[in-house]
Amino acid sequence: MDFDNLIVALTKRRNVIFVLIGVFSVVALFIHYNVEVTVLPYFSQEHNMLFIYGLIVYKFFELPILYYILVYRHLVSLKEGEEYAKIYPKLEKQSKMFFFLIIQGNTIFGIIAYKLSVNILFFLLFMSIALVITHIIKPTKIFP
Repeated sequence: MDFDNLIVALTKRRNVIFVLIGVFSVVALFIHYNVEVTVLPYFSQEHNMLFIYGLIVYKFFELPILYYILVYRHLVSLKEGEEYAKIYPKLEKQSKMFFFLIIQGNTIFGIIAYKLSVNILFFLLFMSIALVITHIIKPTKIFP
């Protein structure tokens, strides 16, 4: 069945994401302790922190919305009896995209937060969010 191939592909992608999260975190720690990074001077530190907190809150709203738009609505269509051949290609493409967006978005937001605060904990927070979301969403549980 095609779902078996998709589950295997997404499981591989998920494992790569786990490795990337670890690599990015180690590289970030290395950079933090060996390279002097300065806070961006565009705004005051108070405004920078508000922006960082806004990014964190945004991430908690964005990820469930992305999951719904990219994966869940196609699964609901399949359960409601929509034509399998019509839904499966979209589901395959968009579920792969969702796993990519988890790591990509959290890495970019982590870099922005780090550059605004020069606090490695913010980058590691975004990597932790990516780790938790990737751990929660298991391809074997998603698909029938």
